[in-house]
Amino acid sequence: MKRLQSPLEWFVLAALVLRPALDLFTDTGLRLGSLNLNPASLLSLALIASAMLWLGTLSPEQRGRLRRSPLLLCFALWVGLLSLWATLPLFHDYLWGSPRFIGIREWFRLLSTLMLSVVVLGIAQREGKARVLTALFLSFGLPALAGLYQILFQQGLLVKDVQRIQGTFVHPNPFSFYLVLMLGLTFWAWRTGARKGRWAALLLLELVLLVFTYSFTGAAMLATLVLTLALGENRRLRLLALVFMLLFVGLFLGTPIGRQRLKTELKLEQLDEIERTGRETSSLTWRLLNWRFLYREWKAAPWLGHGLNTSKYINPMLKKETSQGFDPHNDYVRYLAETGAIGLMLFLLFLAGTGAALWRAGQAAPPGEPRQFALMAMAVFAAWLVGSCNDNLITATGYQYALWAVFAVAAATASNPTASTTGLKT
Repeated sequence: MKRLQSPLEWFVLAALVLRPALDLFTDTGLRLGSLNLNPASLLSLALIASAMLWLGTLSPEQRGRLRRSPLLLCFALWVGLLSLWATLPLFHDYLWGSPRFIGIREWFRLLSTLMLSVVVLGIAQREGKARVLTALFLSFGLPALAGLYQILFQQGLLVKDVQRIQGTFVHPNPFSFYLVLMLGLTFWAWRTGARKGRWAALLLLELVLLVFTYSFTGAAMLATLVLTLALGENRRLRLLALVFMLLFVGLFLGTPIGRQRLKTELKLEQLDEIERTGRETSSLTWRLLNWRFLYREWKAAPWLGHGLNTSKYINPMLKKETSQGFDPHNDYVRYLAETGAIGLMLFLLFLAGTGAALWRAGQAAPPGEPRQFALMAMAVFAAWLVGSCNDNLITATGYQYALWAVFAVAAATASNPTASTTGLKT
């Protein structure tokens, strides 16, 4: 079993590298009834199995350190409780016509994120950040190349007659979430490492790619990231953060598409009229109407909701090309509709526990590079909370894998401060 430890760890890190590119194959896979076993779902199942085998290779002391991690305890408790809601669609298929295993499938996807964070935390506790952070930066290669190709050859996704790049992701929005995370990680590397010119060039590349996603959720997340980072920095770096944000705004508004999107997409219209006529409207109005529909459905099952991952089956706001409803585009509304008031409270407690664990990691981290990493993780966490108000961040698996890898590395500092001394090899 001990000989399996290193190959299993390399497999998990390879999954972290590859996952952002697998959205390209979302519609390719083996269909078993209502389930579609595409490369991404197969990787998730393999990751769960690999992580469980890896746990068997650890010593009792190593497993004990993992069990004592507040971050993992909080995540595991939430995923465990969600299993109750994962089974609800099994009993209500005749009501909504949803696939019976839709909740189970979502629960396993969340479990795969938990198991990835378990292995990453174990690696970081034992030997520091280097291997994990190298994997995260390698994961950026294919999405970045795809994004540049889409910019140069106008091959982005056409959304309401607007060319928006999505890299290797299914939509420009999840690409923007991932880019904000990479911007935070690259800023930390620039802040604490050598070869600052190379990191600055990478920051600029990520910023340009983020602009061409034309994502307002991504813009709000970037503003949150920069503001949170600035709070923990000196005056010079706060001014630099302000310049960075102004550069992003200038690049965004410097394009005709950016100006047009700002003019049209933020326009607020009467919800009653849009609901009555069904005509196309701005993103903000559309989201408000979508949340209104889901709120009405929640009132039919206020305490326990309708079951995990059922939003698209209970939402009467339907997509034109399919018979399914739209996703909530708000994770808080999602858990309100799917898990009711009780489930939403558990989700909020899970977020509070995650934030508390990251804060504790920051307090326990030695001054300098480890504490700067903890601050960056807190900034990425704050951006996650803000982005979840306007989009489907919890279901963006490529982003979630990278997010929880960052959180796990930050948490490793709290459980084993001596392991935090090994940073990214620049």
